[in-house]
Amino acid sequence: MHLNNYFEKLNFNNGKKINVSKKIDIHFSGKMHWHPFIEILVSLYDNNEVTINYTKHVLKTNDLVIIYPGDLHCFDHIDENAFIIVQFPLDLLMIMSDFNTNISIFYQYHCIKYDPSNVDADRMIILIKQLPDLYDSDALFNEVRIYSLLLEFFVMLGRYCVNAKKEGFSGDARSDYKATKLMAEACLYISQNCTSPLTLDDVSHHIGVSKYYFSRMFNKFTNMTFIDFLTTERIKRTESLILNPNARITDIAFDSGFSSVSSFNRCFKKIKGISPSEFRETMIDNAFQSHP
Repeated sequence: MHLNNYFEKLNFNNGKKINVSKKIDIHFSGKMHWHPFIEILVSLYDNNEVTINYTKHVLKTNDLVIIYPGDLHCFDHIDENAFIIVQFPLDLLMIMSDFNTNISIFYQYHCIKYDPSNVDADRMIILIKQLPDLYDSDALFNEVRIYSLLLEFFVMLGRYCVNAKKEGFSGDARSDYKATKLMAEACLYISQNCTSPLTLDDVSHHIGVSKYYFSRMFNKFTNMTFIDFLTTERIKRTESLILNPNARITDIAFDSGFSSVSSFNRCFKKIKGISPSEFRETMIDNAFQSHP
């Protein structure tokens, strides 16, 4: 796979922070790629196919897809009018503490099947379908209005994800709520301290539960082991560090919490599909091309 086909850069029109379109770039059809922004898609037809982090989803009309920064994905059997597409930087959400705290829950739900009987799922589709006309209008403060609708969308999405996650726990509603809150707190703590030599004991002690309870509930909550989650958070940290062409890969590895360069290289390639040096080459190449 050619590196320049692997990375999708985003160009905003007229200095806007949000892109909305009904035409997908079919240049990336059938090609696994990634980008550093969030992409929300509403499928406008049956049988559109999207693969995200090696999991294939066959879509029906009004199914939702959310692709987060760094997610490897590709589209198959689509035409350029297959989706409504919304793209914007993650920073627009990360300024909200609620999103920051619960981001690990959001990341687990890439595809949401349309269910008209689910109020939140139905409302999310309605919100996204309002955006193309608003984006193309000359109405005063239309981008602010789009942003406000996106925030409302993520309120609905967050509620949908949390409710879906609670169904995975057994027990009464109060216990489920407590377990969900504890695991979200653990995820945030890991994310904020991932460059330190964290252990399962450290995190379980921080949230005040036994390591056996924490290990079992964390796996159920994130669908990942503690080590896999910690490694993923460390790799996320390295993405911005690698952008500095003067930073040595060795320093980046140790500064991000890895015990050796070889383990960093192995983990990075497993998650991103390319080596750290190839990632740097692609990012710097595209940054240079977008700023002539």
